[in-house]
Amino acid sequence: VLQGLGSCQLPDLSGVHIVYRPVFLGAVFKAIGQQAMPNVQVPAKGKYLFHDVERTLNLLGCPGFPNKQPKHWPPNTALAGRMAWMLSQGPGYVCALDCADTSQSPARLQPAALKVLAEFVWRVYEAEFIASEDIGSPEVMARIWDVYVARSQLGDHAMPGGERAVELAGSEAVKSGFKGSTQAAIDCKLFGAPSFTTEDGDMYWGNDHLLDACVHHRIRSLLNQPAGYCSGFGANI
Repeated sequence: VLQGLGSCQLPDLSGVHIVYRPVFLGAVFKAIGQQAMPNVQVPAKGKYLFHDVERTLNLLGCPGFPNKQPKHWPPNTALAGRMAWMLSQGPGYVCALDCADTSQSPARLQPAALKVLAEFVWRVYEAEFIASEDIGSPEVMARIWDVYVARSQLGDHAMPGGERAVELAGSEAVKSGFKGSTQAAIDCKLFGAPSFTTEDGDMYWGNDHLLDACVHHRIRSLLNQPAGYCSGFGANI
């Protein structure tokens, strides 16, 4: 994704612990009294959104994003969100859940697991926005998981296949965890995605403020104060 950014200023993320917390954005909108996606309610804003995403991805070296609303819009993101939430808990959690063990605690994601999570999320967006597929479809999500998660090398962890992952995403443990992550975002008064919150509670909304969140972290590091920020599918704590 970053291959096209040779001339851009990227933040130094060394020493930054990023905690990814996918959320159900529809529930966040409902909690703040926004019953529909703001970009659907304001057509001019929706048109600008797709144009802005297109040019941002072009800058990132990822051309091909259509400058128009996808076929399935607004998308049903509940299944994709729950599957991303599972991955964000670590491969050990997913494998334990596959064995009906719900006592496994989430683990800090190692680089290989982070890469798999990032690839999975990107492929979900690619399916929705570029291929015009329905990411609410269990068949679509199972295929993405099979190709980009189940075949991944994650140490001693043998990840379940796509159909099983879809089944696990419907379990009470995952539904409860995903709901809890969403509620945490609501409790922190987040209203959109992506949002980044620092350890001291400062919040930055929007992809264009990622660099600001990094600068915030760097300043606190220079002052020898604890710092960090989180990001994800949606809002995070």
